[in-house]
Amino acid sequence: MSDNLRRYRAIRHALAQCYPTSSQGNFARHLNTLAALISGIVGGKSAQLPHIAAKVPDGTQFESRVKRFTRWLDNERILEEIYFLPYAESLLTHLALETLVLVMDGSVVGRGCMALMLHVVYKGRALPLVWRVRQSPKGHCPEALHIAVVALMI
Repeated sequence: MSDNLRRYRAIRHALAQCYPTSSQGNFARHLNTLAALISGIVGGKSAQLPHIAAKVPDGTQFESRVKRFTRWLDNERILEEIYFLPYAESLLTHLALETLVLVMDGSVVGRGCMALMLHVVYKGRALPLVWRVRQSPKGHCPEALHIAVVALMI
């Protein structure tokens, strides 16, 4: 069994345990896609969809995987409360045994857009927890946006 497949199965199993109900139907499909995205990010060491798709162990064509991930990310029915927060909550619970270091960062994320993100630092990596994107050039964000990002953590 390849490392990619082993990693994907371990992530899929761990994600399934973070949710209070068993996965069925569309929820199961969405959970498989989320596990594939996380597995690809870890294996590809990048957040770019082509790098992620190259490390996902399914039998579909490369371009089909990229398109599936793009559609999943653009889907309005994919809500943070359902697909991200249970995982983030479990992660933070396990990391809370140590001192947690939170870092706030502003980054350019597209044409004329900037993301203000709050990360937890773990083993020298910044794992994003919450973020807000606004249309503005690179630079300082207003205080209200900083407060809104911190309020998302509460």
